[in-house]
Amino acid sequence: MNKDEWSALLAEIGGGPVVGIQSLRERELAEQVALDRHAEEMWGVLVLGEAAHQFYRDSLEVVRQKILVVDLDDKQYAMINWHIVSFERFAVAVKLMSRAYYFEAMVLARDLWEIALSLAALQRNVVTLAQLLGSGARGRRELERASRDMDALIRRVLLQENQALDTSAHEAIETFLGLVNLATHKSRLHWGSNLKEILSEGSTSIFPRFDKVQAEVTHNTLYLASWSLISTLPYLDFALNSDGWMKRYGKVQLAFREGVGRGPNPTVQAWPAILRHVFGVGSKEEKAC
Repeated sequence: MNKDEWSALLAEIGGGPVVGIQSLRERELAEQVALDRHAEEMWGVLVLGEAAHQFYRDSLEVVRQKILVVDLDDKQYAMINWHIVSFERFAVAVKLMSRAYYFEAMVLARDLWEIALSLAALQRNVVTLAQLLGSGARGRRELERASRDMDALIRRVLLQENQALDTSAHEAIETFLGLVNLATHKSRLHWGSNLKEILSEGSTSIFPRFDKVQAEVTHNTLYLASWSLISTLPYLDFALNSDGWMKRYGKVQLAFREGVGRGPNPTVQAWPAILRHVFGVGSKEEKAC
């Protein structure tokens, strides 16, 4: 099949010589409507995401400049690269949420949380880098098994058997994980939401649309995952060790605490204790701001 034949085939599939233009315009319009509604009704949500995004970007630039003159060990190098990939995921998750791709944003929120846990486990010497990467595993299946074993160890030590976490903290973690797992596994959360919409309204939208309840749930989930991830940035203290950076980091912590953290949601209210006892966020950051 040559280029012309391939183009003709795609035109037939895509509904005309400008392939897919109708669905593209419908989707873009739906995204803009959702973005406008979020900006109108959840302005603080979007601004916090953009502010945190800029802080994250500036922090990585400080790291980039520092590592030009500082030798890194393998653990430090791995932590930097996990933050690089997380920066992209964080940015995409915020963008998806603002355009009403709620469940897709929650899938990324789970990934941000898992990376934050791995970084905390490395920092607290729960696992070694070699263990976390499955070094020595022979073949794909053995590597997958080693990865699952390390993830289970991290969850057990940092979460399940962490005596410093009270009942409300454990319940908050279970609520958070319950939501992100439902969003991830076979899209059951999205599927159930569509079914509920069909039963109540007789139809469901195939394009993104603003839904305040779903927006609040998604934001809380992404908010907690992002807060956890950004709270691991001080692990890069070999690069981020200036008073100026720490003062700005303290303001980021204050913004998270004063935002949704002041709301009535019990899961969000319990999160500062999780940050303190799992990720090591304490009074040092509070005093810095």
